Amino acid sequence: MGEQVRDVRACPWWRPLRVASVNGSEVPSHLAAFRAQLLESFRRQGHVITTTRDASIDLLIDATHVRSGQEPLALRVPERTEPLMLTMMRDYQLARRPDNLVVLVGTDEQLRSWSHADVVATARVVMARIGSPKVIFVAGTGPFEITYCTLEGGHPTETTTNTEGLRDRLVSSACAREVGGRFDIVRDALSSSIWEATPIPDDIVEAGHRMDRLGLLPPPQQISEYVSPRLARVYEKYLGLKGFSEGMLFAVDPLSRTTMVTASGSWNVDKRALHRDEVTPISGTLNARVQVAAPHGLSPKGPSVEAAEVLSLLDSAPRIRLSSDGPRWRLDPQGDYEVPLIRSGVHAHIGITFADDSVVETIEPDRATYPFGFGCGTDLMCEVARATIQRSSAINDPDDPRLYVRWPMLYHGEMVVELWKRGHARSTFEGLLDLFEGAESPSIRFLSNHVDQPL
Repeated sequence: MGEQVRDVRACPWWRPLRVASVNGSEVPSHLAAFRAQLLESFRRQGHVITTTRDASIDLLIDATHVRSGQEPLALRVPERTEPLMLTMMRDYQLARRPDNLVVLVGTDEQLRSWSHADVVATARVVMARIGSPKVIFVAGTGPFEITYCTLEGGHPTETTTNTEGLRDRLVSSACAREVGGRFDIVRDALSSSIWEATPIPDDIVEAGHRMDRLGLLPPPQQISEYVSPRLARVYEKYLGLKGFSEGMLFAVDPLSRTTMVTASGSWNVDKRALHRDEVTPISGTLNARVQVAAPHGLSPKGPSVEAAEVLSLLDSAPRIRLSSDGPRWRLDPQGDYEVPLIRSGVHAHIGITFADDSVVETIEPDRATYPFGFGCGTDLMCEVARATIQRSSAINDPDDPRLYVRWPMLYHGEMVVELWKRGHARSTFEGLLDLFEGAESPSIRFLSNHVDQPL
């Protein structure tokens, strides 16, 4: 990985924020002092600390403390009557749920030695019980062990006496604006004949099944697994939240001149067992909104939250031409179909431990520009995708023979894409998923229950 930037104010995406501290419940003096130190750290960096309750707040910070006890940590966190994010929407006059709401959770437990799976499972229950998409476990009374947990599964941990590192992580998250979930459906954009003729939706369905067999996709997560039935109903009724499904698949379809992506997990989609109507065609963006190209007479499900990111990386790739070869395609400089060099890809919440560089190019994160990563479905994640494509030799150098490119997404998983190049597999995803199951020695080795959490 590249050398990490020392001052995030040097990053092109940095901007001064309006930060508010939510004084909900009383907390022990050491946690109150930590919160005050954190707020002062924001002020020193040039941000505005405000008590004004309006929609211009960029970052909301609350705090709570978990009592000691014999029960697991998550079960000692009281379940709120209503999710905190719903309370904040009302109190701060927000039109949509706040994505940059974080809660400091004081605890005796130190999570550094916990497994990745245990931290993620605990954090998600705590998030659901409190009603915040991000929580920060603050262990001890100083020096503190700080574990910053995000819904995607990130949980970097540091032990420190100051708050600068946590502040910079929170600033990075808050500077990223949500673009996921913003889409328009263009009715009857695809003819019935093209929708029925294209094999790409079926390729995505089969690839999802194969990823399940390989252990690349976890089961969907339901809020009802984390909270009481009463609170689960509140989430669904007032926030439209029932759960989510990790991972994403996409493929360029020359025939329909669209990109096919898996539908969002918020539509109760299980990407391990997809159906054809759970594949969504998208044709581009208009006014920063993804355009869903609906087949004639059909109403597609909303696209995966990563749809805008997929379009960004495809727009950044060189273009090539194809000709029809029966139901499939072949490279042809004079072909009638122009497409991005990137053919398809998968996003999985896994940790890759080995990738054969002679077969698949690895592009490490640019931590000088994007030191802490960003959540799925944000404008800065789209920027990361574009910048990563521009740094790829396999994508930009015609003499580089490699057909596959991968890059780790800080704290929550991997993207792997396949290219239209000489020697490509006949079927979409065939060669890409072959990387994970070589008969003797796969080109990519991975862990399904661990993702590195570099500081």
